[in-house]
Amino acid sequence: MLVAVHLAVLLTWAKAAERDLQARLTTLPGLSAAGQPPKATAFSRGLQALESKDYPTALAQFENAVAEARIDAIPICWLTAQYNVCHTLNLLGKKAEAVLRAREMVKACEASLGAEDPITSEVLAHLAFLLKNNGRLTEAEPVYARNLACLVEKHGADSYFSASARTRLADLLMLLGRTEEAERHHRQALAAAQTCLGQEHTDICFFMTHLAYCLHMGKKRPEAAALMDKAFAMVQNTDVLKLPNATSLLRRQAEFFRDSRQLGKARLAGRLCLTRLASRDESNRARFFYYDRVKELYHSILVADGLKPQEIKNHLAEVETQAQGDR
Repeated sequence: MLVAVHLAVLLTWAKAAERDLQARLTTLPGLSAAGQPPKATAFSRGLQALESKDYPTALAQFENAVAEARIDAIPICWLTAQYNVCHTLNLLGKKAEAVLRAREMVKACEASLGAEDPITSEVLAHLAFLLKNNGRLTEAEPVYARNLACLVEKHGADSYFSASARTRLADLLMLLGRTEEAERHHRQALAAAQTCLGQEHTDICFFMTHLAYCLHMGKKRPEAAALMDKAFAMVQNTDVLKLPNATSLLRRQAEFFRDSRQLGKARLAGRLCLTRLASRDESNRARFFYYDRVKELYHSILVADGLKPQEIKNHLAEVETQAQGDR
């Protein structure tokens, strides 16, 4: 009963957070209201085409938006348009072209803004993300490592930026089967986050969750369980659901609790994760890369919890319909 109450409360906050996200879709971060592009720009037309799944038109409009933007004038406009070009190429199944475009973005940022610029760091992270999620893991590793090194040099090893980049590198190392190396990075990331944010800061939940999952994969189950229980307790603090990386931590928690047969907690985390992704629209790359995986994860939790095939089908349809209706 307690889990059900928590689920209802957390879903309410999750829906509100997603509505806030949707309200910002046609704006560009970092600009004042006066500096935002008018609704009739190529960028906004590209977003509209994405919503209607007209991907060729969306690609053409985002390319127009790139041509209209200047990296040396308002680089965030140029960057946002480029991101959407990459995303639309993936939607069209042109994964190699998306990666090539991301590499070109890195070169352009380094030439115009410099290697230490925050936007250059964002583009490096974007390239690494595309390589990783297109299965090119060995190519992704040096990009993640390079981004981490730049952030450590610019902000220090104990900065939040460095901790986040270190966690992304550690997650990749886990996929490569280098669990012990990944654990060292995860521990360092958590320690850095605790240093710069404080022991009880909401954002700590992300780093704690990822370390706990790594320990779980490394068969260090008692420590993993203690850490994950603490991280799960922090999820009960609704501020966690407002974090940009909440989907990632919910997914890891759902996987952990499924594997450890704590199915009530697994269902809670899994449903919240699926709901967040289902409520997002075509312009969200996390939905593109993770939606099917999270749906399969939640399906496996429902199977383990004893639901029959038709019950699972009905339940998944209900979750998706409700999430999409709340966009």
